[in-house]
Amino acid sequence: MIKHDFSTYDVTGRWGFEMNSPDGFSPNGWAYADSTRTTAEILTDFYRVIREAAGPDVLLIGCNTVGHLAAGLVDIQRTGDDTSASDWDRTRRMGVNTLAFRSVHHNTLYATDADCVPISPRIPARLSLQWLDLVARSGTPLFLSIDPAACDAETDQAIRNALAAAVKNAPPAEPLDWLDTAIPGRWKLQGEEVTYDWNEWC
Repeated sequence: MIKHDFSTYDVTGRWGFEMNSPDGFSPNGWAYADSTRTTAEILTDFYRVIREAAGPDVLLIGCNTVGHLAAGLVDIQRTGDDTSASDWDRTRRMGVNTLAFRSVHHNTLYATDADCVPISPRIPARLSLQWLDLVARSGTPLFLSIDPAACDAETDQAIRNALAAAVKNAPPAEPLDWLDTAIPGRWKLQGEEVTYDWNEWC
């Protein structure tokens, strides 16, 4: 498994949210050496070279790659920004939101990855274990980032349960309250309705 990351930033000099800047698409008047080719053409050729170099036996993860251009050239796409082992609100906004609104791509363009589930002493276990349960049962790839200091018997059992759930060929999770909130709490998972509470202050 190989992950290639930061290539959109490397090519353009900006993060996506910065690209509507008044001073243009790239900073300081950056331009490509070949002005006859578009950014999309250059990026797609770049992704194709990486795919060919990786070979058929490698799972390739694209991160900070342009999803519709990487389709067919990566096996897994990190579809959102980074989750956090120290800031629950970031995981809630970047992880839960991404899973809700980008998993429609799952197994159509690539396998969608809503980023790691951090298990950390800096995040309440109640919240981390809910996020773990959702990703594990979502039908999408499960990646864990575990700080052993956060592990106890309950957490260890939750991780075992999550790994067992993640290997099943489950249909993609479906957010049910996505018209009402950017951070859905009601989900349909394998035919069952499940409710999560993402509020840090409960």
